[in-house]
Amino acid sequence: MEELIDELPVQEHGQIKERLDKGSERMATIERDLKALAQELQQERQELQELKQQLTEMLEFFTAMKGAFKVLNWVAAIAKPLAAIVMLGGACVGFWTAMKGVTSR
Repeated sequence: MEELIDELPVQEHGQIKERLDKGSERMATIERDLKALAQELQQERQELQELKQQLTEMLEFFTAMKGAFKVLNWVAAIAKPLAAIVMLGGACVGFWTAMKGVTSR
């Protein structure tokens, strides 16, 4: 009986040590997984930051294009009456030249 009593604590200590070793392995695995997830998260954040920068540049481009189209619309609005005025001036010059040609004969 005494031999049995001496062996029990050894088995319990061995079991405790085994459980602690398994717990340490689990903790190491969890820490590795957590480290890998943290690195992936950092990469995702960096990619999102780059994407944000690209989207900001595209937004600036489209805003500039919107302004350019407004200016082109203003130029077109001015060009229509200006073209009519130039055509009227050309017609007047042509009429004046024609009248000078008729009177000089």
